[in-house]
Amino acid sequence: MKIHLKLFLATGVPFGILTGQIYLLLFSPSTGLIAGLLAGILFGGFMSLILGTLHTWSVKRLPFKSKDVMDIHQVRSVEMKLPYDKVFDLCMESLRLIRKCKIVEENRSQGKIVARTGISWKSWGEIIAFDIHKTNDVIQVEISSRSVVHTTLVDYGKNLENVEKIVSFLKEHAN
Repeated sequence: MKIHLKLFLATGVPFGILTGQIYLLLFSPSTGLIAGLLAGILFGGFMSLILGTLHTWSVKRLPFKSKDVMDIHQVRSVEMKLPYDKVFDLCMESLRLIRKCKIVEENRSQGKIVARTGISWKSWGEIIAFDIHKTNDVIQVEISSRSVVHTTLVDYGKNLENVEKIVSFLKEHAN
């Protein structure tokens, strides 16, 4: 329900204000107010219903289950008992699982990897980041995926899919 409200407000309010201003200039203040309110409610409701339902349906279809599956920004952590260089190389290798993915930044000494995916019908691309650091005898890897466009409200599960593919790969190769 949270995503539907966000979509309603993000689409309905601007559309209502724009429509209200146009009707205000063409007719009268009362006509502009009524037209703006009606247009905002109808358009916001329609966009919320369509985009929110598509997003919810797409995410629920994915096999991954966690408490924050509906979020656009996805973050997961993995602990690995392998040498640091091996973990870093596995993280680099895991990016091959993601279509149209290119490495933007790679810093082995700081444990940072940043990659970007290309545009798809689901998004304008994603930024996938790895933060790798050693604690005691364990290597901690934090993987995050977020949309390139910060104002993105729906990604149809693309960031969740990216993170879960990488986590599965790392866990599979952790031995």
